[in-house]
Amino acid sequence: MDKNEILEKSRKENENRDEMERTITIEGESFSLAFTLMAGLAIVAYNHFHNLPSDSVMIMFWTSCVSSRLYRLTKRGDTSDLITMIISLVILVFYVVKYFSQG
Repeated sequence: MDKNEILEKSRKENENRDEMERTITIEGESFSLAFTLMAGLAIVAYNHFHNLPSDSVMIMFWTSCVSSRLYRLTKRGDTSDLITMIISLVILVFYVVKYFSQG
């Protein structure tokens, strides 16, 4: 192999590694949010059956969603990230206002 072939092979390996890292990051983020949602739903269900408020749990979950979308938006600039961030932000604001208005 000559120098150019070695450099080209190395460049392709780096591209593949970078793509794999991006995929792992995105899948890890989604996995984390899914488990956060499941834990939050369990707490909300428990609180509902015991007449306890759950707004603080929802605030934590939606804060996680907003921050995740904001980070992805700054890295990728994808319109879908902006839309999901705005939706998550509206829901977050709803729960924050509800939490502080109820004492």
